[in-house]
Amino acid sequence: MLHNNRVKDYSNFIAIIGAGISGLALGILLQKNKIPCVIFEKADKVSEQGAGISISPNGLEVLNKLEVIQELKLQSRQPDNAIFFSNNQEINQIPVEVITTTRKSLYKVLLNKYLTLDGVVHFNHELMNLDKEKKIITFNDEKSFCVKHIIACDGIKSQCQKIASSKFQKPKYSGYYVWRTIFPSIQSNIHFYLGSNFHVVAYPIDKHRVSLVAAIKSKDKQNESWRQKGSTDNLLSEIPSDISNNYPSLKENYGVYKWGVYIRPNIETLYDNNITYVGDAAHPIVPFIGQGACLALEDAYVLGSLLNKYKCSFNDAQTQYNKIRIKRIRSIYKKSLDQGRFNHLSNKLLVFFRNLLMKYTKIISIQTKSIWNYDVTKEIDF
Repeated sequence: MLHNNRVKDYSNFIAIIGAGISGLALGILLQKNKIPCVIFEKADKVSEQGAGISISPNGLEVLNKLEVIQELKLQSRQPDNAIFFSNNQEINQIPVEVITTTRKSLYKVLLNKYLTLDGVVHFNHELMNLDKEKKIITFNDEKSFCVKHIIACDGIKSQCQKIASSKFQKPKYSGYYVWRTIFPSIQSNIHFYLGSNFHVVAYPIDKHRVSLVAAIKSKDKQNESWRQKGSTDNLLSEIPSDISNNYPSLKENYGVYKWGVYIRPNIETLYDNNITYVGDAAHPIVPFIGQGACLALEDAYVLGSLLNKYKCSFNDAQTQYNKIRIKRIRSIYKKSLDQGRFNHLSNKLLVFFRNLLMKYTKIISIQTKSIWNYDVTKEIDF
């Protein structure tokens, strides 16, 4: 029985904090399995302007299980190849099986699916307090809810973690910051440009636009803010002209953003009492192998499937979730950092041998397949 009349009784509902990729994906799975849930989101709507995203086969398999893949394809591109350049010379190219689109398009598809399953999202609900013992969550409008369980899908700046969990290290600056922008281009494939202490990737997000991301190695600590605006001139000053000259529209200032990349090393657990963590709320990584969103989708699929399997026995579900996901997360975390070091070599001799290795061996294909061939749907034994 609740002792405070202002606390709403949602004790039959799992509370998902955050309506991002992981929160919406998890909400879809729970709704499909008739497990009552509600999503609380601090923003006034689901939207992410100015950001592209690439989804590889391991993430696409989850989207297929969520039954949103066909709708997403209508708003996306499917490049045939990834082409790699160094010193303004093409090194190699490999076939790819990815979908490239905008985060806004992915969010929209996931939200529409969740709502068609009678899912509920409470927008304008910023988490202010959390009692993990009593499972009471309180928001900026001073409304409180007593819920069945709390699942934190609220990103790298997770309020759930900040308020209620001491088991996790604070995210730390990775030594990299990233520029991103979207501008007109008819480029149809993915282009990777490797340089000394930097790399640039440009990929189509529709028939008329390209998303460009430039990762810069730097010891100077940068703010972790996805929406921090930068200047086109500053971006152009950090990448060689032989790259920027390939994209004349880049100079026309369509909106540039800059953010510091933060990571959480030594991840040991994905839950704390009555709170379970998903995606970047648990394990932010560097974005050098395009697996941040895919890991979030994998997390959501595993947790949602386990909650269904164990009929919401949260202790059992959390234990298995941890067992299944920690090894995978640690592997991707390491591979992402290794890829950054591989991309950003500055020693000319090492660059020479790296380029030979990429040109005359199948190292790129082997690396990508080792990541993409992971099928998370086989992790759940029903």
